[in-house]
Amino acid sequence: MKPSFIRLPALLGAVLLAGAAMAQDYPAKTIHIVVPYPAGGIADKVARETAEELGRRWKQSVVVDNRSGAAGNIGFDWVARQPADGYTLLLAPASNLTVQPALFKNLSYDLDKDFTPVSLLVLTPQVLLVNPAVPVNTPRELVEYSKANPRKVNFGVTLGSYAHLAGELLKTQSGADFTAIPYQGAAPAMNDLLGGQTQFIFNEVVTAIPHIQAGKLKPLAVAYRTRAPWLPNVPTFAEAGFPGFEVTSWYALVARSGTPRPIVDKLSKELNAIMQSPEFKKRYDDIGAFTIGSTPEELGSFIKSESVKWTAVVRQAGIQPN
Repeated sequence: MKPSFIRLPALLGAVLLAGAAMAQDYPAKTIHIVVPYPAGGIADKVARETAEELGRRWKQSVVVDNRSGAAGNIGFDWVARQPADGYTLLLAPASNLTVQPALFKNLSYDLDKDFTPVSLLVLTPQVLLVNPAVPVNTPRELVEYSKANPRKVNFGVTLGSYAHLAGELLKTQSGADFTAIPYQGAAPAMNDLLGGQTQFIFNEVVTAIPHIQAGKLKPLAVAYRTRAPWLPNVPTFAEAGFPGFEVTSWYALVARSGTPRPIVDKLSKELNAIMQSPEFKKRYDDIGAFTIGSTPEELGSFIKSESVKWTAVVRQAGIQPN
């Protein structure tokens, strides 16, 4: 009797052929893209516009499901329990893919074991915004104002988001007296800033521009290596006296671990084509974001490097896990 391991190459070949056949037939039914935050924010916008374009190209229904709560953990947990067949995908904000394990003690999912990278989608710099009623014009003035008004300068956050970490990092670096006020998503946090219930916020340029143009919020600095092309008159944090202060939000698509690689590759290739299409790029260029696209390997490496950077910020800021 021949040893069983001799049949291994044939078995692997059969598995690869089966995966290729699945990818050829994929998608044969509705694809669901889960957004772990409420409707109205940038994550929801990216998901819906990507879903619309993906559905148009593949002539298949692609729907968005908002499963919000617990700083995105409810949506992540739900996707982690779905079949690994490529029909349930996850629109993941940067912080959820990088620092969530440092912010929560008992996650019901494992980022490394339960999800596989597909493609980076959109990137947008963060900008520091204040309510016009706050009498400051620079980040330094905001810091000094907070020190002169203890426990009266609050900023809205989605727990663990890069916007949250940006505020904590500025607080740590400057000794400011800032208090983070948690919200279930960026949209309600922005609404309270507009209403004057909070004093400032870090927010993606893409959703900040309409409020800036309307004069409802005042930009103090952009947390990017260069001035943002959409806000050419707003200085960088480096220009404002905070060198090296850079915070860029990004959004990626991931799938359930175990999804056949040919399906992951097919998704990634199509998403890259969408992100690099002139029409889709212009849609985001016009509103303050960059469309990127990537291979699964590129996204995986990027997630790892960002995790190292921002986990260090969590610890430096003294943010304790819940």
